Amino acid sequence: MSGTQRTPMHVAYERRALFAVELLDAVTLERVSTGIVVTAEGLRGKSFVNYGGLFVWLEEKLDPLLKIVVDPGELPYEGVERTKAQLNLPPSPGPMTTIELPPRLDYPFAAGITGVRGTLIEDRTAVPAQPVPGAEIALRWLDDTSVWHDAPTTSHTNDAGDFVSILRLSAADVPHVNAAGVLTVRLRVRRDAFNERHSEDLSVPQGRIADPTTLAPLIVAWDELQP
Repeated sequence: MSGTQRTPMHVAYERRALFAVELLDAVTLERVSTGIVVTAEGLRGKSFVNYGGLFVWLEEKLDPLLKIVVDPGELPYEGVERTKAQLNLPPSPGPMTTIELPPRLDYPFAAGITGVRGTLIEDRTAVPAQPVPGAEIALRWLDDTSVWHDAPTTSHTNDAGDFVSILRLSAADVPHVNAAGVLTVRLRVRRDAFNERHSEDLSVPQGRIADPTTLAPLIVAWDELQP
């Protein structure tokens, strides 16, 4: 396990743990710890993985802490960063921050997962098309009372503008599904904190990652999205 040491939980607590980070697979919600490196930029100490699968830092002064950086290595997740302000830190009781790891395009999706693959470009006039890298992508879904909801998982376009975005529903969620098992969703696309748009309604088969084999190739042009 590169870059991270594993230590017994009781030893970590005896050495006065400072705070912890929990990493979850955003698709399955299972904890992830093996094969991944989590760094606290600004701190001297490295993280330990306890027997519960949490990344733990031992006590030192928190003032120099800048951010947490998650490097998934060869695992099929996006890298993630969290600023100090986004972390649950002392003096909060039992300080732990949970971070979901968005799937990359090479994630091995199992049957039953709903989502879309596509490519985000600037417009359809340029030849060749100009991709939009680093944009945040998420799905919105329509429930059976015609109300729109934001899916909890966000992902990002890669350097080629390609993305995969999943719809993870809870047991209490009731999406509108037609007789053919198709849901109505929209893409929510954000380029920065002040620049967000959404797509027209899309029909997505439930329990499948929609791509050119299941529907028309999903090419999304930024200049055609709605504010």
